[in-house]
Amino acid sequence: MHSVLMGKLLAARQQLGGNASAKVFKGMATLAVGNGLARVVGLGSIPLLTRIYSPEHFAVLSVFTALLLILTPMMTLRYELAVPLPSRDGTAMTLMVLSAVFVAATTVIVGILLWLAGPALLTLVSMEALMPYRWMLGVALTSAGLYEVLLIWAVRRRAYPAIARTQLQQSAVGSIAKVALGLLGLKPVGLLAGQVLGAGAGTVRLIRLFEADMKRYWRQVTLLRAWRLMRHYRSFPTYRLPSQLLQIVSSQAPLLLTAALYDPRTTGQLGLAMMTLALPMNLLGHSTSKAYYAEIATIGRKRPAEIRTLTYSVIKRLLALALAPTLVLLLFGERIFALAFGTEWTMAGEMASLLAIYLLFQFMHAPASHLLSVFQGQRLLLALNIQRAVLTLACFASGHLLELPITSVLLVYAITLSAHYLFSLLMSLRVIPR
Repeated sequence: MHSVLMGKLLAARQQLGGNASAKVFKGMATLAVGNGLARVVGLGSIPLLTRIYSPEHFAVLSVFTALLLILTPMMTLRYELAVPLPSRDGTAMTLMVLSAVFVAATTVIVGILLWLAGPALLTLVSMEALMPYRWMLGVALTSAGLYEVLLIWAVRRRAYPAIARTQLQQSAVGSIAKVALGLLGLKPVGLLAGQVLGAGAGTVRLIRLFEADMKRYWRQVTLLRAWRLMRHYRSFPTYRLPSQLLQIVSSQAPLLLTAALYDPRTTGQLGLAMMTLALPMNLLGHSTSKAYYAEIATIGRKRPAEIRTLTYSVIKRLLALALAPTLVLLLFGERIFALAFGTEWTMAGEMASLLAIYLLFQFMHAPASHLLSVFQGQRLLLALNIQRAVLTLACFASGHLLELPITSVLLVYAITLSAHYLFSLLMSLRVIPR
């Protein structure tokens, strides 16, 4: 009798895991379609942009984008990442409002810092050309911060079609602005303005979509509850924020270090390579991560067996999906870039081929990192991102000391990052209780 009951329980758990897996892949498919269309629009504009703007202009855009990605997490102190976790919507809405308040406060602080310390920072990375446009970085940060806050509520609601539509809108607005302004002769400001407009596009759509939710749960937002939630989820600003900053700094470090150690033309080539390399990652890896995080947050840490089953299923699917784009970039990257963007960008294709080495491991690791949010592994996440930052700096520092060409440095970096992602994946899986 006992064995029969255990068998039924196991079957029920497997069915639940299968249902969760189906939901994740359905959400992933929706996000992938929307993200795919968005990336197609963005990718379709690149051949035009590479014929309108020079590699030096792309170098300015690359540094601008890197600074935007590095500073955006500071806008909310990462409290918005806790929004999918509470079981009650009123509690989640309090976290939303708390995150929005931080966006408003840090907008003022970051704006002042950019105005006072901006020249010194840009001089450090040899990007004095960006100095007249640093005010645009403040506008882009505010827009991106508000969008992130609204986006996480959409993730909680599993509003994947809405997320997909806003991603398409961001890509279309940004790409059209870059091309139009470039044709009008506004260089490189056209690239930067397109990036600013794209960062905030879709915000109004999300506000309208969740206006009813905001009105319904607004009364449950109190100062006392906000204070309690700040203390309860203090691990997010304490560990998740520096971890996120390290992760983004590490991902953008190749661009920033190349700008500091090599010439602007080389930086522009690498910027295009990394922009193109981000296409398959954003299309599948990040889309899966959003759907996966929403699902495991709903399952909860009290049901680890279901989360383990779902996690292994997602990793296997991503491994299968990642093989094709990885091999294509690895084998034909240089030819594809020369054909699509012109022979002037052949070096970018060579760089993309080298960086594609770690793409497979990055795909598998992307969703698993969210396990550390559900199972309170913030310290481990911080340690892993410190490791990545140190390894990245070591690769470029060694290349500089040995006077290696940029291609040799990128090869060492790609192999090192592959090992890091594999190690991080194994460590993330260990936090699931048995």
